[in-house]
This record gives sequence, C-alpha cells and structure tokens, in this order.
Amino acid sequence: MSTGERKHFDTRLDRWMAANNVKPAHLARKARYSRQHLLRIRKAEMEPTRRLIKELVLACRKLTAKPVKASDLFDLGD
Repeated sequence: MSTGERKHFDTRLDRWMAANNVKPAHLARKARYSRQHLLRIRKAEMEPTRRLIKELVLACRKLTAKPVKASDLFDLGD
C-alpha cells in the first residue's frame, strides 16, 4: 500500500465510505470520535453503540449532503 492510499475492509460502513469518497479522518472528526475507534468499527472488531451509529449517520449526512440511514452504514439485522 503506497502513501495516501487507505485500506478497505469488508463492512457496510467502509463500503459506503469508499463509494461516497469519505475519508476516515474526516468522518471521525465530524462524528467526534477518534480515528482509532472508527478503525475498530470499520474492521468489525467492535460493535457500534446506538450513540455511535447516530453520530456517524449525522456526520455522514453533513459530509455528503445526502439522506443517509443507519442501515446504509450497518447491518441492523432487519
């Protein structure tokens, strides 16, 4: 992996971020979470809390000006 490229993980959140050109650092900053915490969520090493899901949805909406739903970012078992 060369400098400037980010690693992609097989999670709904990470696929959405790649498809919408949202950088992890920007999302973490806007959602007020650390990049490390976001990385653990992106890698599916941790389950997101309801609060985190809410903050990420709001941050994604602000960053893209698109109507983002929690189910766009996470498998909610619907």
